[in-house]
Amino acid sequence: MQNIDYSKPLQTIVGKVVRVYQSGDMLTQDHQPKRLNIELNDAQQVVRMWWG
Repeated sequence: MQNIDYSKPLQTIVGKVVRVYQSGDMLTQDHQPKRLNIELNDAQQVVRMWWG
């Protein structure tokens, strides 16, 4: 098994603006390059993550 340090990617979002939403939710159209968007499905699983 490969040892992966997941803390490094998480450190990149500490202190950033994050928007978490459900698939199908209406979102504002403002583009904020420093905002992390996290899309969740009905089971609260991450479907997609993107900046903007």
